[in-house]
Amino acid sequence: MKWIDIARGVGIILVVYAHAARGLVHVNMLPSTGWPIYFDTVIYAFHMPLFFILAGLNIERGVARGRREFILNKLQTVAWPYFLWSFVHGSLKIASAGYTNNPITSSDLLAIPLVPIEQFWFLYVLFLCQLAIALILPRRWLLLALTLLAVVVWCSIPSGSIFFRALHFLPYVVLGIFAPPLLARLAARPAAQLAVAAGAWAWFAALILPVGPPAHDALTIYALAVLGSVATIATVMWLGVVIPSMTWLEVLGRLSMPIFLMHTIFSAATRAGLQMAGLADPILALVLVTVAGLLLPLFAYRIAVALNVTRLLGFGPPVAR
Repeated sequence: MKWIDIARGVGIILVVYAHAARGLVHVNMLPSTGWPIYFDTVIYAFHMPLFFILAGLNIERGVARGRREFILNKLQTVAWPYFLWSFVHGSLKIASAGYTNNPITSSDLLAIPLVPIEQFWFLYVLFLCQLAIALILPRRWLLLALTLLAVVVWCSIPSGSIFFRALHFLPYVVLGIFAPPLLARLAARPAAQLAVAAGAWAWFAALILPVGPPAHDALTIYALAVLGSVATIATVMWLGVVIPSMTWLEVLGRLSMPIFLMHTIFSAATRAGLQMAGLADPILALVLVTVAGLLLPLFAYRIAVALNVTRLLGFGPPVAR
C-alpha cells in the first residue's frame, strides 16, 4: 500500500528536520526560543509513535509465516543495523571530538548492548517490542494484557532506562497490529479521510496549544501521539487520492531505514561546514542541513546498491525506485 510508504516518507522528513534543528540550536545557529521550539514540541509529540504504529501493521502477517523466520529477519534488519551503525556513528563522533554535539566516549560504545546512543534507541526499542510480540502472537488477549501492564508500569514508575522506554512504545506497535481492518476501510473512503484528518488535527491542536513545553502528563503524551499519528495517516491517504503522483515521498519512505541510519552523519558534517564558512542565515542553514540529511544518504545508498552491499550495511535488499 503506497500510503504506508508516503507516511514513512513524511515521518523520516520530520525525523531529519527535528535532528537538524536541534543540532543548530545546540551550536546557537538557531534560537533556543520561539518557532524552533514550537515546531520541536509538535514534531516530538507524535513522529516516533507514528513509526512504531507503521511498524506494527505487518507484524502479525510476518509472525504467521513462521516465528523463527520472523525473529531471524528482525535480527538481520533491525538488530544488525543497530549494532553496526551505533558503532560507526559513535566511532565518527569520537574521531571528530570537538566538532560535534553531545560527544561520546569509548565506554559509551562498549555499552551499546544495554545503553543505546542517540537516535539508535529507536531500533533497540523496536526490536524489543517485535521480539516480545513474536513470542506472544497469535494470543491477542495476552498481548493486550501485556500492553495494559506496560502502560501501567510506565505511568507508575519513573525511569529513563531503555527497557522502560520500550514499555512506553509497545502500545503503539500493538495499535498498529490491530489497526489494519480500520485503516483498510478508511483507505477506501476519501471523504472520511479528510474528515478524520481534520478532526484529529483539531484535537491535536487543542491538546498541544496549552502545553507549551513537551507534555509530561502520561495521558496527554499518549493522546497527542495517537492523534498526531492518525492525523498524519489520514492526511497522506487523502493526499494520495488528490495528488496523482507522490513518488518522491514514496521513495523517501521505502528508503527511510538508510536515511535514518546515516542522516545525522551528513547533517552534522554539513552543519560543521556551514559553521566554518561563517553562514549566519538560520533559515538557510536549517534548509541546507535538513536537505543534506535527506539526500546525501540516498546517494550513499545508491553506491551501496552498485557495490551489492545493502544487506551487509543493514539496509536490507535493494529497493526499486
